[in-house]
Amino acid sequence: MKINKIYLSLAVVFVATTGLWVSSCIHDLGLPPGVPAICFDNEVLPIFQNNCAISGCHGSGGRSRFNLTTYTGIMEGITPGNPSQSRFYQAITGNGAGLMPPDNPISMENRTIMRLWILQGAVHTTCSTNPPDTTAQGGGATRACYTRDILPILVSNCAMSGCHDAATHRSGYNFADYAHTVLAVYPGNASASSLYQAITGSGGGKGENEDIMPPPPKSPLTTAQIDTIAAWINYGALNETCAQACDTVNTVTFSGVIWPFMQQTCTGCHSGASPSGGVSLNSYADVQTIAASGVLWSALTGTNGKFLMPPSGSLTRCRLRQFQLWINAGYLNN
Repeated sequence: MKINKIYLSLAVVFVATTGLWVSSCIHDLGLPPGVPAICFDNEVLPIFQNNCAISGCHGSGGRSRFNLTTYTGIMEGITPGNPSQSRFYQAITGNGAGLMPPDNPISMENRTIMRLWILQGAVHTTCSTNPPDTTAQGGGATRACYTRDILPILVSNCAMSGCHDAATHRSGYNFADYAHTVLAVYPGNASASSLYQAITGSGGGKGENEDIMPPPPKSPLTTAQIDTIAAWINYGALNETCAQACDTVNTVTFSGVIWPFMQQTCTGCHSGASPSGGVSLNSYADVQTIAASGVLWSALTGTNGKFLMPPSGSLTRCRLRQFQLWINAGYLNN
């Protein structure tokens, strides 16, 4: 089920793609006919896998008796047709003993998917030929993840033409994909990893900035980006596709959503004295200009003759929806 826009109030959930109004409160008021069926394998299971069944929690051998990696395990806390009586739904909404996950609540979008699935009978369905789109699910994982957190940083700042892309692989390093990136990593030990040494300038060069990546005059990675890469390496440098922290319920702001994402994914190429394609994205004014012209949306969707950006791949459905909401609201500096 593709949920593009969800507005939640005290009593109403509006699912934009179906054009239906679904009554909702703390009571279960049933489900109008015509709402597309939620697929367990493609939509529900990834929510549990990426938010609950992580290492040390509710996976096999975790700290709880619940194993939320399978349909059978999940159904131990689900009452088909009745979300408010379902223990696991109570947990993710904070209506039970405590909110789960405790440090990173599941997004409203995913809570709605869960609620609709339960109302529809919590059936074990395997749908379509498409793989689970875990990156499009909101809610976020609780640790740094390669696909969601690491790859965008490397593609935007390192894996560029003339540097560490697949064609150039300067100094023998290619950071355009996981298989090559991991060759510069010592899983479990960031400080001993060539990648970490390069982005921190701690590789033992003669000068303070010797061999630092990205090289001057490009800006170095931010402290947050460096810490994210270190956390990923120290955890084991796994090749994971994790939940995307993506909220389309609340107001999409430039400062809180659009700009942080563009800094992580776009400004590595589109900044400095010679920005890629002549497009500079150094400030709100720069982003506002291409948003108002339609170029931003065309680039994000690969339409109107524009190359798809970012070059590492298209954005998730939820992330595209965030940009669409911000643009439609007048691309404000909020």
